[in-house]
Amino acid sequence: MRGLKQYLAVLAVMAFGLPSLAVRAADSFSLNGEVLLVVRGKVVDLVCVIGQDCPPNCGAGQRQLGVLTGDNKLYVAAKSSANFAGLTHDLLPLCGQQIIADGLTTTSFGTILLMIQGIKLRDADKFVETDQFLKDWAAAHKTTPDSKLTEEWFRNDAVVTAAVAKRGKTGVKE
Repeated sequence: MRGLKQYLAVLAVMAFGLPSLAVRAADSFSLNGEVLLVVRGKVVDLVCVIGQDCPPNCGAGQRQLGVLTGDNKLYVAAKSSANFAGLTHDLLPLCGQQIIADGLTTTSFGTILLMIQGIKLRDADKFVETDQFLKDWAAAHKTTPDSKLTEEWFRNDAVVTAAVAKRGKTGVKE
């Protein structure tokens, strides 16, 4: 009977005692060299951390944000779960706060890029998808976040279509 109690205790700890090992939110993008991971750290303004130029509120949406871990590893927060969208809309309200980010990394010319697909503030919380950009874009364009217009926001955005008309699809006039 003692063996059964120990077995049940181990199962209970595994099921309830390790919330940080809960089901992950991130999906693979099948990128060369990608690593799925959970990162714990503080949301920071990258220029502030690297160059000590620190305006209030992480630059108020005008600066690239990142995640600085407790062991001083700095991740560039490069992409949200929305197609062709960054993480400013998701991370700016969390400037200076500790987060748990679920996503993946890839490397570009020696820089580790963090593609965050889910964020939570505590182990016990569920990951929230990083799709605030789409919600904000939909509201600004008087549509819903789940509409076809929002799903293909990059084809329907006046700023993007003007940039493509001026510079071409690849950023170089064809």
